[in-house]
Amino acid sequence: MGRSFLIIACISLVLLVVPSSTFAFETERIGIRGGIGTDINLGLAFGVGANFLLAGNSPVELGALIFKSHSTDETTIGIHEYDETTDILVIGVTGNYLIGYEPTKSSTFFVTGGGVGIINVDWEEKSYTDESLGEYLDGGGSKMSNEGTAAGFILNLGAGKVFNNGFDIRFEMPIIIITDTPGEASSFVPTFTLTGGIAF
Repeated sequence: MGRSFLIIACISLVLLVVPSSTFAFETERIGIRGGIGTDINLGLAFGVGANFLLAGNSPVELGALIFKSHSTDETTIGIHEYDETTDILVIGVTGNYLIGYEPTKSSTFFVTGGGVGIINVDWEEKSYTDESLGEYLDGGGSKMSNEGTAAGFILNLGAGKVFNNGFDIRFEMPIIIITDTPGEASSFVPTFTLTGGIAF
């Protein structure tokens, strides 16, 4: 995991540091945002964050976020039915280019960026008919579970609308990539979020 984290850290350094040293920024703003979303299993996701906006010819938004998602999946194999639950908690830092963003003018813009974070995954699979999973359930069946924390990174694409007062809404598609996934949870988690925020 050490080599993977080094690669992630290098990508993050380029993403977060190079823009601020390459472009001249006209204004600096502090912002907050929050929102809800889902993943490919239609699980619930929500997040909050704070950011630092460097607004100029090439606006860059640097921020910290907390993101949590809960998803379930049901499958049938032969005569057995399985219920799988995955909870993900992400605490990370991100950097986004806001293409076409003007903080004091109503405009449509696009978002592209990424970041790194510490990701906790709590995964469980259970069946009320299959007793081969490991831990027996009261009333029949069995389950297996695993929990772990790993480094990971986030890729982000989206689009939004900013208003004259600095408030904006965004539809984003953060993709969470986990370097060392516990159990049989997926290491590649696409999510879809609708967020709102304001820059002061």
